[in-house]
Amino acid sequence: MKIGIYIPGAVDQFNAETGLKMVRLLETLGLECYYPDGLTDCGMEFFMQGDRETARLLGEKMMELYEDCNYIVSCGSASVTYMKCNFHCLFHNTTFHNNYRQFVDKLYDVCDFLINEMHYIPNHVSFPHRVAFMDHCTTSRDYVSSTYPERKGLTEEPRQLLKAVEGIELVEMSENDMCCGFGGLFANNFTPISDNLAKRKVERAIAAGAEYIVSTETSCMLHLRSYAEKTAMNIKFAHVLDVICDL
Repeated sequence: MKIGIYIPGAVDQFNAETGLKMVRLLETLGLECYYPDGLTDCGMEFFMQGDRETARLLGEKMMELYEDCNYIVSCGSASVTYMKCNFHCLFHNTTFHNNYRQFVDKLYDVCDFLINEMHYIPNHVSFPHRVAFMDHCTTSRDYVSSTYPERKGLTEEPRQLLKAVEGIELVEMSENDMCCGFGGLFANNFTPISDNLAKRKVERAIAAGAEYIVSTETSCMLHLRSYAEKTAMNIKFAHVLDVICDL
């Protein structure tokens, strides 16, 4: 199978090792990974800011780049959820109608793909730490797996992967469904609100005894890590892949 790899900008620019771990893991499972030349943004921020024309052009490019792939897998759950939930706003009943339907059916967050398509469970991987898994708010509400379209939200699959890791202690923080305060440009436009939400999120994880906050969305982890470092809060941050990949 040919697996199209989509690496969101936050991973590419700030946590490239997470993307490399995903590729290495998929290759150990016997999959051919394809990273297209000329890959750009998926268009999510343009869409959220109301620039539908730019979002449409970037969406068309995404569909073209991955046209001959069996699956498209990403380590950014926010981007995947955006494309799955909003491409219909851009392409329904247009000349790209069939293209977008086929594209979103092949599109997976890596945790969804590993559990529901590859039936993968980590083996001989150790992470002896207390971990609070943080549900990314949009992903936990709106994500729809192509394998199980009757379900909504990506919450169990990341936890299944983490629970299989040796030595890990998975704890649940209170108010886990509360936004971390990032929200793209929201953090810049409404910084006091964003900082207060970040403070509450980190405090809840520390109160649960967590050494790490782990999520499916790197941009949120970067936001929380920045706040924690600025305020000297003693906690670390990681993507699910950083925990389950001993590669």
